[in-house]
Amino acid sequence: MEFATSVAESVLGRLASYAAQEICLAWGAQLELQKLKETLLDIKDFLQDAEEKQVKNPIISRWLGDVRDVCNDAEDALDEYEFRKLRLKVLINDHWRVKREVHQFFSHWNPVVFNFKMGHKLKRIRERLVQIDNDGKTKFSLVQQTEVLPAPLRPDGSKKETDSLLEGHVVGRDGDKEKIIHLFDDTLSSSVDNVSVISIFGLAGLGKTTLAKSVYKDTAVEKKFDIRMWVCVSENFNIHTLVQGIIAATKQKCASESLDLMKRGLQDILRDKKFLLVLDDVWDIESIGVTNQKWSELKTLLDVGAKVSKIIVTTRNESVASLVQPIHRHQLEGLSREDSMTLFKKNAFNKGEESHYQHLIKIGEDIVKKCGGVPLALATLGSLLHSERERRQWLHVRDNEIWSLPENDNIMAALKLSYNALPPHLKPCFAFCSLFPKDYQFLSEEIISLWMAQGFLKSLRENEDFTEMGLDYIRQFCSKSLFQLEVDCKTSVQFKIHDLVHDLAISVARVDCSSINFRPTSAFEKVRHVSISEKDLSGDVAGVPAFILQSEKLRTILNVDSEAGISNQYFLKTCILRFKYLRALDVRRSTLEELPSSIGNLIHLRYLNLDFNEKIKQLPSSICKLLNLQFLSLGRCMALEELPKGIGNLINLRYLYITTQQMYFPKGVFRRLTLLQSLFIGTCANLKSLGEEIQYLTNLRQLSIGFCGNLESLPPNMKNLTALHTLGIVNCKKLELMRSGEGINGLRSFAVIISDLEALPNWLQESADTLQSMHISKCDNLTALPEWLQNLTLLEQLTIGDCPKLSALPQGMHRLTALRKLGIAGCPELSKRCKRETGEDWSKIKHVSKIVLDGRWP
Repeated sequence: MEFATSVAESVLGRLASYAAQEICLAWGAQLELQKLKETLLDIKDFLQDAEEKQVKNPIISRWLGDVRDVCNDAEDALDEYEFRKLRLKVLINDHWRVKREVHQFFSHWNPVVFNFKMGHKLKRIRERLVQIDNDGKTKFSLVQQTEVLPAPLRPDGSKKETDSLLEGHVVGRDGDKEKIIHLFDDTLSSSVDNVSVISIFGLAGLGKTTLAKSVYKDTAVEKKFDIRMWVCVSENFNIHTLVQGIIAATKQKCASESLDLMKRGLQDILRDKKFLLVLDDVWDIESIGVTNQKWSELKTLLDVGAKVSKIIVTTRNESVASLVQPIHRHQLEGLSREDSMTLFKKNAFNKGEESHYQHLIKIGEDIVKKCGGVPLALATLGSLLHSERERRQWLHVRDNEIWSLPENDNIMAALKLSYNALPPHLKPCFAFCSLFPKDYQFLSEEIISLWMAQGFLKSLRENEDFTEMGLDYIRQFCSKSLFQLEVDCKTSVQFKIHDLVHDLAISVARVDCSSINFRPTSAFEKVRHVSISEKDLSGDVAGVPAFILQSEKLRTILNVDSEAGISNQYFLKTCILRFKYLRALDVRRSTLEELPSSIGNLIHLRYLNLDFNEKIKQLPSSICKLLNLQFLSLGRCMALEELPKGIGNLINLRYLYITTQQMYFPKGVFRRLTLLQSLFIGTCANLKSLGEEIQYLTNLRQLSIGFCGNLESLPPNMKNLTALHTLGIVNCKKLELMRSGEGINGLRSFAVIISDLEALPNWLQESADTLQSMHISKCDNLTALPEWLQNLTLLEQLTIGDCPKLSALPQGMHRLTALRKLGIAGCPELSKRCKRETGEDWSKIKHVSKIVLDGRWP
């Protein structure tokens, strides 16, 4: 429950918001709300100390779980307040039904009775919180901390030591070592600064320190420099401490405690000397300062050295790796399978002994695969099995989750360091990922929408671009090596999570999340998020697994089965009736023929995914009562005859995916969806027009239209979509794209897949100063790219696939200086002309840093 602070801050934010103040005035209960706020403020000051102490005291972890649980209850209560206000807003704005429904609304809802019930509910929540607060102060001697420290303390309160044992040959790092040493060549020295920087970054435990030490102790390197210094920076980038440490590393005595005198003394030592300085484990970007002030101060101080002097910075944070302005950023990857086995066997067996235990080697290969090339994991698990020669012991290691190892185990401790350094708002996002299976290919659109549904994306603005915010969150995780970026299309990304990191996510989300990889054995009442598959339901006669029935306050039910959906109608009805606090419901790929009308009672629901429900013909009208709904996906609902007429009431929608048999959308479907940010229209075979009301989607950022064979043109008012930055058009055979004056200004990403397309639309030039990514695929009749392509000065990524008639690149390609990724596949003649050095078009693209031809490096 390390992220209790985040939940408390979320409730406090809502209590302090303008919306909460209006609720107080409208419905009363001001006193209870104010008391709840005061109690929460008091307990929040002790949460950081509790989160740090729970490592040694599991009882504190349970106490934090109680805090999180009651805060969730408070959020649910506030939701009920705000839903009433939202309901009234929708009714008043609906001119067709305002008199009848507003009258019914007030006749069925008595504000005095509602206020009385909610007042008592808030009172019970506050009393629980007061009791929890008192227990924490008296039982655990928690210390009040009103300010969040820039870097969390280590679990044991001591300084982290990253210095790895370096015994002989370092397995699998010869190539990395050679690349680093090559940068020491005199001819490669910086032409600007005397001292140049090399940064080595990657996940904790990959062996950054080991690699740096291997370079540092290399015989040739020793001869190259006059002075070599090693300083472990760790969590505090303090200039005074660093100068003192560097002087000590030179084997010179520090004559004074005065910073100015120490600086002069250090410069006297280093002036005109060839030196190598390793700053190990620089991971606290907050301490360095985003403005580079502290780094610039240190760098200027060290620039008195000779021209070939070098600084090696090792860090877990990619932002730090860039902030130090290196001549080379060296990202450390996991070891190869062969090197991984070598390292594992080196730790698991005495030299030459492994040949006697081939039956164990086979199991060991599975263990090595789970380690994913992480040297620390391989060495730790190898050492764990060093004295074990019984098969059952090896099977026990292979078949158990690594999170079950002791909390202070080196593997989990290394990963936990990266987790502990996360800011509070990122921690629940990370833990939520534990719901998905291992090796899951995450799509940014999906996970961002789920984070948003849970309130993890914090914003004070109503029309905040949550996609951009979520992408920023994902990239922060990637920069800290907790996520592994697979595909980056600028406005969307795909990523995976390493198995070991997935284990970490499970360990920090325990009790709160019940996943297919982890089912809690107790405290079911505190489970808020559940992921299931069809297998969970197939063996249960009643159709509802026991571990779900005991979790009455569920917020999330996800289907994570990539092959089958939830087809049990009884299960779905039970969940809808029982779990009234659901915020996310995923029933993709099911064989359901109808959705229960009771779904309209889920007033907290923010996320509803009905993709690939190919038997549903009608949606219940009650779905239009889900006023908090932010994400609604009806993708590939092939039998869906029409959208509900009242769908325009879903005024909180940010994401909408439509598949329908209609020729025209119902009147008013878009007019009131002014917060919509992502609209996907797919497999609407009969659709003839998007309708003029699309002009009201002034916050729309992403628009994708696919497999709409009868759609003939885009609306002329598309240019009114001033926020639109991503446009994708796929297999719309009749769609005319060439009409002038229908362009969209400000596009950042454009994708087109139309077999009959003969030329790119000229209106793309209107986004010449913004377009960063373009994907052109399966355009069978496309014979040439326009010469104006050279005007796309910010274009960074260009992908061309399966355009067989495209035989050359335009002359001005060399002017695309921002282009750094070019992919060409399924274009035989074009690929031939773009071959490295020998191709006729090579001179046009040789400046591009990454070029992939037919899936291979040229």
